[in-house]
Amino acid sequence: MDVSHVIEQFWLSRTEEAFCALFEVVYPRLRRYFLLRGMEIAEAEDLSQNVMIVIHRHAGDVRDELLFQGWIFKVAKNELARYWRQRQTRERIAGMEPLSDLLTATLVAETSEDGNNNFSEWLSHLDAPERELLILRFVEGLSYEELALALGIPVGTVKWRLFSVKKKLAPIINNSSTGRHRRVH
Repeated sequence: MDVSHVIEQFWLSRTEEAFCALFEVVYPRLRRYFLLRGMEIAEAEDLSQNVMIVIHRHAGDVRDELLFQGWIFKVAKNELARYWRQRQTRERIAGMEPLSDLLTATLVAETSEDGNNNFSEWLSHLDAPERELLILRFVEGLSYEELALALGIPVGTVKWRLFSVKKKLAPIINNSSTGRHRRVH
């Protein structure tokens, strides 16, 4: 089902039925976002449900339908930050845990058309903010404007960071052990 069509229907009607349709298309994307950020499956599901509750309660606060997806992932990013702050307080851990290789490989196999797991290997060469940018842009398909909203940075900065990450990944992708040349758009 087309995400933008479902968002438009929800935006126009704000009915429970429209929210259920929105939940069906947005929840899996949120879950994938949290899993790619290093969450365990149960944590990712809990965080995704929390974000969906915020969407249900505060969707009326969003003024521009075209930036709704960006707002969703801004809420998700804030929920993740809240989760890490609480976890740090409870466990006295400094910093975020790295992505789980097994979990990432499984996720990428789910999202990859050919089952190739190079994406997880490419992500391992990036810093956390660079990974987040790539996940939101190329896995979740957010526009530059939506990325700017989700990350709280200007559109020009989004474009520059994407350019920099692509430049950083180009030699890694070209030297991929599969022998195939893949290009990040």
